[in-house]
Amino acid sequence: MAWLILSRWRPRCRRDPERPGHLRAGASEVELGYLFLPEAWGRGYATEACAAALRWCRTALPDEPVVLSTQLTNVASMRVAEKLGFVEVDRFVEYGAHQWFAVWAG
Repeated sequence: MAWLILSRWRPRCRRDPERPGHLRAGASEVELGYLFLPEAWGRGYATEACAAALRWCRTALPDEPVVLSTQLTNVASMRVAEKLGFVEVDRFVEYGAHQWFAVWAG
């Protein structure tokens, strides 16, 4: 019914390092991702699950930034992210679609 993913990146190269909030070689950050089937939409599951994951991050990885990206057309996902305290830092085109990139301000 749903996926919730926390991923800690230590990439060789990911995205454009000149864009604010994007990874740089040797840097690390936690990326939050979620995917819910349509029958679970609008019930608060994403907000609840992500809030629990972010509480864990605050304790276990207090100095690591948490980032999230979603397609700009996914207004519901952006609304969940904003409810959780994510702040937009960039918009860009990747994978053939406009993306929204945010950092957790929690």
